[in-house]
Amino acid sequence: IEVKRDEKVLEVGTGSGYQSAYLSNLTSKVWTIEIIKPLAERTRSRYDALIQNGYTEFQAINTKQADGYYGWEEAAPFDKIIVTCGIDHIPPPLLQQLKTGGIMVIPVGPPGAQHILKVVKDQGADGQIGVRRSDIYNGRPVPFVPFTKLEGEAVKGTHNKR
Repeated sequence: IEVKRDEKVLEVGTGSGYQSAYLSNLTSKVWTIEIIKPLAERTRSRYDALIQNGYTEFQAINTKQADGYYGWEEAAPFDKIIVTCGIDHIPPPLLQQLKTGGIMVIPVGPPGAQHILKVVKDQGADGQIGVRRSDIYNGRPVPFVPFTKLEGEAVKGTHNKR
């Protein structure tokens, strides 16, 4: 996603926090969403412990436990978005929260056989917003965990349309 200093980055799927920790060394503006509450809490507590031990780069990481399908509207727009779970379509809220000129990387396709897409949101000379997609691995499928959804407080099902 070619992150540059001071670009705003949204990560969907915090997990253990490894990727957002890495991102915090590239930019001072990281937002990360995790759907699984105990995992989100554990990762946030690890960041806080690291900050207390002098690793100030982790202050750049904003965390939220929520359904990442809907992004982080109040923090948008984002220069870059990276999604770490597979889905069969590009979530419209994420595309809306991507800045014009921004890049999103997302695994898209049927369960277990997603293609890693690089999505670039552009504005044409006529002012129209367009989206360009390219397959990072040239058609080779890569399996990802499913893009799960939140129903109330419970993680239930996926956001796949099929």
